[in-house]
Amino acid sequence: MNVNRVRTSASLKLLLGVLMTVCFLVTPAHAQSRNTRFKGTFELTHQVQWGKATLRPGSYSLAVVPMGITSETITVRDTSTGKIVVAELGVDDFYSAANDDSQLIIAVRGNQRAVASLQLAGMGQVYHPAHPFGTSESEAEEARNTEAISVETAQK
Repeated sequence: MNVNRVRTSASLKLLLGVLMTVCFLVTPAHAQSRNTRFKGTFELTHQVQWGKATLRPGSYSLAVVPMGITSETITVRDTSTGKIVVAELGVDDFYSAANDDSQLIIAVRGNQRAVASLQLAGMGQVYHPAHPFGTSESEAEEARNTEAISVETAQK
């Protein structure tokens, strides 16, 4: 009788441990999905530099998730591989702007392209990475030579 009680107790503990582990692993992913402020997709026809990352022509998904009161995280995934290619953690240089459309603004200098800003409709915020080509001298040229890539809002 004691042996059955010990076996039942051990089995119950194992089952509860497995259930708690599953809940622990699933809850953060679900919470992050629920708290995402923006999800979208975009298509690149040229190679583009985003910070230290090089995005090749293709389809990408983008998500903006709050990381506290004043900070955001931007994650860009290659949709063909599912791999994260850009992760801007702790982004706090969003500021108010009136945007009707979501766009990735690309600075063009010769045959080089780099992300100059990310404008998100409905959020009234714009993200500007540090000088796309690494020099402040190129700012005037970048302002004249830009392309807008549409970011389509995805279902949350």
